[in-house]
Amino acid sequence: MSDSPKFNPDVHADVCLLLEGTYPYVRGGVSTWVKQLIEGMPDLTFSIVFLGASPDEYDAPAYEIPDNVVHIENHYLIGSDSEPEAKKKFWARKSDKSALFDRNSQLHDMLSDSEQQSGEVPQEVVRDFTSLTSGKDAISRSDLFHSDESWNAIREKYVDAPAGLDFNHFFWTVRTMHGPLFTLAKIVDNAPSANMYHSVSTGYAGYLGAMLKSKTGAPYIISEHGIYTKEREIDLAHVDWIPEEMDPFRVGLDDSMGYLRQTWIRFFRSLGRMSYSAADHIYTLYNGNRLRQIEDGAPDSRLTIIPNGVSVQNLKQIRRADDAPVPPVLALIGRIVPIKDIKTFIRAMRIIRAKVPDAQGWLVGPEEEDPAYVEECKALLTSFGLDDSVKFLGFQKLTDIFPQLGLTVLTSVSEGQPLTTLEGFAAGIPSVTTDVGSCSELIYGDTEEDRAIGAAGAIVPIANPAAFAEAVIPLLTDDKKWRAARDAGITRVEKYYDEKDMLERYHSIYLDQIANAQPLKQAGGL
Repeated sequence: MSDSPKFNPDVHADVCLLLEGTYPYVRGGVSTWVKQLIEGMPDLTFSIVFLGASPDEYDAPAYEIPDNVVHIENHYLIGSDSEPEAKKKFWARKSDKSALFDRNSQLHDMLSDSEQQSGEVPQEVVRDFTSLTSGKDAISRSDLFHSDESWNAIREKYVDAPAGLDFNHFFWTVRTMHGPLFTLAKIVDNAPSANMYHSVSTGYAGYLGAMLKSKTGAPYIISEHGIYTKEREIDLAHVDWIPEEMDPFRVGLDDSMGYLRQTWIRFFRSLGRMSYSAADHIYTLYNGNRLRQIEDGAPDSRLTIIPNGVSVQNLKQIRRADDAPVPPVLALIGRIVPIKDIKTFIRAMRIIRAKVPDAQGWLVGPEEEDPAYVEECKALLTSFGLDDSVKFLGFQKLTDIFPQLGLTVLTSVSEGQPLTTLEGFAAGIPSVTTDVGSCSELIYGDTEEDRAIGAAGAIVPIANPAAFAEAVIPLLTDDKKWRAARDAGITRVEKYYDEKDMLERYHSIYLDQIANAQPLKQAGGL
């Protein structure tokens, strides 16, 4: 951890950001948003707790660190089983913490009961879970891995599993999903000093915020872009580290998802519900997100919609002249990962090229996150004979890319409120996207007044290359249709999605929360 840039654990910050798998090491929409937030508030100081998977997945920061970031610490959630203590015999000793394990079982039951009832988690559950894992007398990672009490607790849970489920695999699933919680507890025991904590997701980062709130009493807020539990469910549907021969049961959440995958989903859902319960306020991008969050246990009274915003003033400088020809180039700007469904884009390009022979497809984004998927996409490209017309460009400066585009596109199976679509509008470029997240609102408008502006492109179904191509071709070949979509996008982004409005709202939120924290700090609570 000491090799983190700007590692300075003794410094105090106005805001501590809790970031999982994003800024400053991973590029993407959420990272761009965090960058906007920090750089847009030079009068405030920020510290960052970065949670990553394992150290070997991250290199140097992908962004230049602003001066008002005064501290960064890195923590990793995978790899704890390589520690010497993890190699000991599991049932080597009693931990003398039977009462704590009993309370842990009671809390799990309360968590399950609350899910079946109102969905909201009682505050005592979050508080007591925090005390069970944080502090010198709490349940430790060693207790989880090696004690009789832990062994018995896992065996009791196994009784509820379908008959015939492999116990060894169930045991390692429970151990793997809970191990990172002790990394979070260690962070809490050495909590970075700040007036308030702000998580940009639920998941492990969100639950860390709940623990910090419980431990310090400092204000805690959540801003959620995509829905973490939904995205993890999509990920878990495709992972190959849960072999189906070990997990053949198809019941519950989804007929295509085995019991152990469901166990992971329930775990992430529980983390989310406890995160929501602990947060003083939850900020979301659009009403669709808000409704899903309420369904997942977020209190409606603490939810507020704040849309994304982009730098309209800067991006308008790179708009092409009104009479400039429309380049037959469409770019998918984002990470090359399964959730972006790059393969549908490639299949659609095969159809588009048959009607628009000079069409080009550009994939603009980092390729490091899932190299195996990147290779699959490139192999598909080659099999279609599209190597000369579809290009993997890696990360690029968008101000260099936008002037060369006719369309921005997304084929994602899940999104929140994509910044690249809004940035494209500000640069004078229409968009075609799948019907995910708030994309329909961005393309067609939200309110009656907004819809009157017109369509800024087109929306298509998920995983439908033919429908995608059918929407793209008229925009590339009909100048009048393209210019109408461009004008609608410009009008919509200037009216509803300007960065300055978003920054003003968050700045006000921060100042209010920091003011609330001052009496607590003076009383010795921080």
